[in-house]
Amino acid sequence: MAHLTLVTSPGKLGSVGARELLDGVSWLDEIVVYHAEDIATARGRLALVSQLRARNFDVWIELPAVAASLSTSFRNLMVARSAGVRWGFGWRYEPRFAARAQSTFIDFPDEVARLLEIVRAAGFAADESDFPLELSDSTRRTVTALLDQAGLADSERLIAFAPGAKLEPNRWPGDRFIEVGRNLAERGYSIVVLGGGSDAPMCERIAKAIGRNAASLAGKTTVRESCEMLARCGMLICNDSGVQHLAAAVGTPCVSLFTRREFPGMWWPHGPQHEVLLKDVECHTCFLDACPYDNKCIKAIGVDEVIAAADRVLMRRLKSKPQVA
Repeated sequence: MAHLTLVTSPGKLGSVGARELLDGVSWLDEIVVYHAEDIATARGRLALVSQLRARNFDVWIELPAVAASLSTSFRNLMVARSAGVRWGFGWRYEPRFAARAQSTFIDFPDEVARLLEIVRAAGFAADESDFPLELSDSTRRTVTALLDQAGLADSERLIAFAPGAKLEPNRWPGDRFIEVGRNLAERGYSIVVLGGGSDAPMCERIAKAIGRNAASLAGKTTVRESCEMLARCGMLICNDSGVQHLAAAVGTPCVSLFTRREFPGMWWPHGPQHEVLLKDVECHTCFLDACPYDNKCIKAIGVDEVIAAADRVLMRRLKSKPQVA
């Protein structure tokens, strides 16, 4: 019987990663986590290789990061080789060049599709995407209690907002989330605003400004509790952030608001059930972490457009519900 180990890094110490999402699932035997600080020295890198070598891996499937540098790809290849792996696959060099031309003429798959293609190319069956997170009864009870404490109805009329984003250019203005929230609340929907601890002040401000039927739970849920919360929502309205991928994993449709700083499609939520809004600008595909033009591409998305996209999602969900005779 195969023993499946996930070797992963969330980046720096304190960052949230795969362990917080997948720890305890039945289909993974082990998660080996390392951080940037762990491999910052030669001694640390040798310690990691020794740790991996002790596991006697037969097969190594590399799932490379987008636009990983040639040096990073070579480093990971040498780690696998030094760990004594008998067979490996997946190392790729996918450089960004003439980015605006690439963005215009190439259709980029989302990350789930890209990584599944690597697994298929290695000879493994990967025809369908599935996300068995195996959320526990304890997690469900915790989420029910949080919703009760917030005074939110646990029903299909619950909608999630995720107004945070790691990068400033990806953040749609909070006042516009408020406008969308008020529109939905006036129609009888409840709004739960989600995010990390650093997002809590902004999320609290948005929830209070929406007022009726809205509350913030930012910073109050674990990653897995956020998944359970999203699974109970009829929809998520969000920026380009990790929350949209958690929603897609549990089958909740997203209205995702994107800039044009990246290749279109690459970071979109996986699946056909989502609405993605983005505006083209002349300075597209810049890859900048700070916009010199006042975040013009994300601000070009209007409130009315988001409300219309939300209505399309809600209408599709209504039509997909079984009709009672």
